[in-house]
Amino acid sequence: MISAAEFAAYNREVARIGDGAAADVESSVLSWCRSHDGATVAEKREAAKLIMEGFVQGYDDVAAEFAAQWYDHRAEQGGARLEQAVTMTTYRPDAVDAVARYQARKLAKGGDVEFAKACGEFARNDAFRSLNETISANVGRDKEKGVRFARVPTGFETCTFCLMLASRGAVYHTRKTAGEFKHFHRRCDCKVVPSFEDDADAELVEGVRPKELYERYKQFKEIDAGSGLSAEQKDALKRRILNLAEARSNPSIGYRADNLDLSELASGELKKMQKKNPLEWESYVRLSKLGYGQKLLHEQGNASANIDISLLLDGEWHYWDMKTLEGGLGSLRKRMTECYSKWERLSEPGAVIPDGVEANLLDSPRVVIDNRFSKIADSAAAEQAAESMAYLSDKGTLVFKQAILILKDGSERLIG
Repeated sequence: MISAAEFAAYNREVARIGDGAAADVESSVLSWCRSHDGATVAEKREAAKLIMEGFVQGYDDVAAEFAAQWYDHRAEQGGARLEQAVTMTTYRPDAVDAVARYQARKLAKGGDVEFAKACGEFARNDAFRSLNETISANVGRDKEKGVRFARVPTGFETCTFCLMLASRGAVYHTRKTAGEFKHFHRRCDCKVVPSFEDDADAELVEGVRPKELYERYKQFKEIDAGSGLSAEQKDALKRRILNLAEARSNPSIGYRADNLDLSELASGELKKMQKKNPLEWESYVRLSKLGYGQKLLHEQGNASANIDISLLLDGEWHYWDMKTLEGGLGSLRKRMTECYSKWERLSEPGAVIPDGVEANLLDSPRVVIDNRFSKIADSAAAEQAAESMAYLSDKGTLVFKQAILILKDGSERLIG
């Protein structure tokens, strides 16, 4: 079995290759367009083709070589005696030409930036295809020795069809036996992973179990069949399933110690929170990885209300509440009211302020809303948060100052 740590390291290197391909192509195409301001659409298109041809071939080679080395490493780890892996790249001049012509429509509207970004995205995707093609080609070569491969989803761009294929486990010998296995949609993050074990249903990658993937596939199918849901709402529900699965099967242990201060917590308080509210812990870790300085605050039994964190934003420390959502819009409205109520109770005469909390910094309610595990689309969550902030401010005596919304993809948006 491939450990979660090893697979994460593999995916980080794959992402580095893909990001490099996208960045080089995007910056080069955009630079050419801006330095040739009077160029026609046709001239920009042809220049982009030449740029893509060079970078795509180069990065496809890098990706394929990395995949071949990893295949050899996994074979050695699995005790398989095989010939050295070969490389296979997916670069095709006609594909580059087709992408340049199709995306050139953006140029007609003056969209140099969007055109360059689309060209870069193609370079990224082609590098990923070369990586997966190399693994599947070597499995096909070694199929008589019992080698198979599985499709393993690795992130948030997993569609229903991806899950169906992944849920079958390591049953594929070649692309032909995989049927539609060549299906890789735009920004698909599935990896082709070789298996040198006899059991096709074995846990090939730590934490990735075919039976659990099949359950997620059935959930995705139910969402797809749901009437009255927009594409954005369906996407939100699917991302929620993936986020919950990731948090529960692979709890975060790594965070930035330089910006997540746990020194105020009492002995055993952190472990208690991680056990009782594991998703809330994931929220603090995510904020840490986004670069926000935080100090988790001790929960005091006799306090009028307890504040979750002191957070550094724009060079200033303020007190914030943390709300990790799992429900719908009603749940979000309730949690916003709970946050506001804390500040109201602490501002009342005779209120018991938690030890170490500076009353003068309790000027305005502020909240972090983690939307990754909710049923709400990001746009709807942002709209509702803003509405709740305005409503509570008008109704009460305090101004709801700011909110940070952690989006389904793990990025953040500042509200207020």
